[in-house]
Amino acid sequence: MEKINKEYPILSNWKFVFKEMYDLDHKYPWYIAVRSVAGFLAPFIAAIIPSAAISMVEKKADFLTFFGVMLAFVLGNMIMGIVSTKYDFLIKKKNYKVQFQSVQKKVISKIMTVDYQILESAEGKRAADGAKYSYSEEWNGWSRIMDMFTPFAFNLLGIIVYTIILIPRCPWVLPVFAIMSIMNVMIEKKIAQRGYRKYRETIWETDSRVEYFFQRSTSATDGKDIRLYRMEKWFVDVMKTLVQRRMKVWKRVEMYYFLPHLSDTIWSLVRDIIAYTVLINQFLAGELNATTFTFYLGIITGFAGWLNGGNMGDGFVRANSEMIRCNWGINDYRSFMELKDSEHTVEKENTENTCAKNGTDKTENGITLEFKNVCFRYPGAKQDVIHNLNLKVKAGENIALVGVNGAGKTTLVKLLCGFYHPNEGQILIDGREISDYSETEYRKLVGAVFQDMMVMATSVAENIACEKQENIDEPKLQTAMQLADIEDKVLSLPKKEKTAVTNFLDKDGVLFSGGELQRILLARALYKDAPLLLLDEPTSALDPLAETAIYEQYHRLSEGKTTIFIAHRLASTKFCDRIIYYENGQVKEDGTHDELMKKNGAYAKMFEIQSQYYNEKGGDFDE
Repeated sequence: MEKINKEYPILSNWKFVFKEMYDLDHKYPWYIAVRSVAGFLAPFIAAIIPSAAISMVEKKADFLTFFGVMLAFVLGNMIMGIVSTKYDFLIKKKNYKVQFQSVQKKVISKIMTVDYQILESAEGKRAADGAKYSYSEEWNGWSRIMDMFTPFAFNLLGIIVYTIILIPRCPWVLPVFAIMSIMNVMIEKKIAQRGYRKYRETIWETDSRVEYFFQRSTSATDGKDIRLYRMEKWFVDVMKTLVQRRMKVWKRVEMYYFLPHLSDTIWSLVRDIIAYTVLINQFLAGELNATTFTFYLGIITGFAGWLNGGNMGDGFVRANSEMIRCNWGINDYRSFMELKDSEHTVEKENTENTCAKNGTDKTENGITLEFKNVCFRYPGAKQDVIHNLNLKVKAGENIALVGVNGAGKTTLVKLLCGFYHPNEGQILIDGREISDYSETEYRKLVGAVFQDMMVMATSVAENIACEKQENIDEPKLQTAMQLADIEDKVLSLPKKEKTAVTNFLDKDGVLFSGGELQRILLARALYKDAPLLLLDEPTSALDPLAETAIYEQYHRLSEGKTTIFIAHRLASTKFCDRIIYYENGQVKEDGTHDELMKKNGAYAKMFEIQSQYYNEKGGDFDE
């Protein structure tokens, strides 16, 4: 598996973020430029006012002149403040759009298209969480780094201009201040990054646990056990421990940021003492008059403000520190976004549809499948889950796949869905390797019902069709609900197929039973009408009568399709053309029900065991 957590140079990340901002609105540089100039001029004008007042007093200016000049300065300062506030709001608004209209959309889209095997891994889940945190947390990643662009820019402008002003009076100021600033930034970068790198994994792990327990505590499904077994105290204690751990870790991380700030404070103190000493000596020596002395005094005070902040907000050092800290959030985002998508996506999306050329348009009777020497092993595992599998399935054939738990049946289904990729061998659809199909092309071929039920808190119709209500093919929807034996239930509801599944988003929604939800999912697979139908225990949540009703129309469900049906209850296998007994990732037995019973092998023994269980319980288990 490819490396997930990558580190990018800080300047590369800043450029990356700024490009995202620019792509959303080409006026972004203009907004920041105007805000930076206004943010610089407001305190600069304020710094000039005292020396200008002294100068007019020394020149014995009349009251109107004095009042007019002071009023002009005050109005100028006020206008720059208004402009700063306006553009602050505008930039914040644009930042919010980048954060939630661009970045969030891209992360959600990537989560749904990234290679499933990567997403399913612990590293992949953590990478996805890191990408989500990068835009959702106010003080990290995208939000904070975008907020810091503006103070970084206008503070840098202030430092440059003030340095130029100070050079004629104090020519040594540029090299001294430059050395101090460079040393401080280097210290800050090294210490701050070391702190976050050291505790990064602990922060992620703690945040994931907090999120997990919070979701479980608010789940209506889990609420039954929580109340019955009085788990609330246990949950609260665990959450309290996790929050305390997080606070403890963040205190340690903050110490790594405190040290550079302490260093900067010391450097600033040394710098100010030197500068004030020089100015005072020049004033006492008569080299500076009161006006000039006051002006340079304001410039030095302002210089400290540009570096360390104060009434002007975050200074250059703080802005730089925050942007360095937020660099990790951008690393997480970029690392996740650069993960590969499914193998049959992206480059092949825009290629010509070659189904007809390769025979895959012949779907009236299903499609052919072939596994050629297929091996699959989970990352980090020591042995194959599927080993040297060879299997052919004819077009339109209904296959039952049976075997003990852990035999690799569900893994085989995920391979057919394209979620996993063989380590060795080939999987062919109508003679064409599945990795040669585009994403759009291949997804049209496969319909599936999985063990874990995935329904959305939208209408029944939208859950079945997987699209907006106005785009749904109503006759096709009715047929799918009939075949899945859910139509009568749906039509009995006040809003019929427009009834919401669950009441999570709609107070009038319905809490369907597990069996009803399973029938809705079966209707979803039938609505898609794909030539390959994969059913992973599609009736496990149904009662025996409902299950029998489904089986009685099994041939209608699979008409015109190639079907692979994973079953644990072997009574269902008699509806299939062939039965594959699967064990340790290999085909151990292959044949019809009668043929396998005559062999008296593993399938026959499993069938007999289940028969005895049903007979002991008084059930009917007809061979």
